[in-house]
Amino acid sequence: MAMARERLDAARLVLEAGFEEGAVSAAYYAMLYAARAALSEEDRNARTHRGTWQLFRETFVEPGRFDADLVAAAQRAQGAREGADYDARRVSAEDAERLCAVAERFVAAIDELAG
Repeated sequence: MAMARERLDAARLVLEAGFEEGAVSAAYYAMLYAARAALSEEDRNARTHRGTWQLFRETFVEPGRFDADLVAAAQRAQGAREGADYDARRVSAEDAERLCAVAERFVAAIDELAG
């Protein structure tokens, strides 16, 4: 979770500096790292991004332990991150802000899950 929190802080700092694409990438990784941290507490892990989200859904969403809409938003952020990182796709300040807010909610929800 430490890495998730660090990426979340980085997302906010990068966004404030005007680098929306970097903020989207950092926000997505904050959510991915938080999901992986939660899975590790269940002695479960996956090698890929896709595998992580699938395993997270099986472990936490399907049993009703985590909000399905929040996980769906995190997974959608992957597409935005890939577009920014690999396709040099521009991201608006509003979209970057929205993704940072989703990441904040996601990381907080993982903290609550860990209790």
